[in-house]
Amino acid sequence: MAAVAMKGGKVTGSKASSKAPTFPPNQTLYITNLPSSKIQKSDLRVALYTLFSTYGPVLDVVALRTMKMRGQAHIVFRDIETATQAMRAIQGMEFFGQEIVSD
Repeated sequence: MAAVAMKGGKVTGSKASSKAPTFPPNQTLYITNLPSSKIQKSDLRVALYTLFSTYGPVLDVVALRTMKMRGQAHIVFRDIETATQAMRAIQGMEFFGQEIVSD
């Protein structure tokens, strides 16, 4: 039997090392592959809020334009169930000409 341990929210061990880390479900949805130069930050936040509010109450949309965070956003929902539903629904969805990726 292989040893598997949790360390800092990441699964470590001989079997888990070849797979992406798994995190417990939470109410914040992290999305990537957003257009970074085609749209203004305020317009991006409004568009993301409009898109994700169809799945349930959105508390906050964090979309920064820094070099490190360009093309990424965090969508904060009121509950875990809504975030999970939205994550499943948007897989492969096109947003401003690019396919959204969520984790």
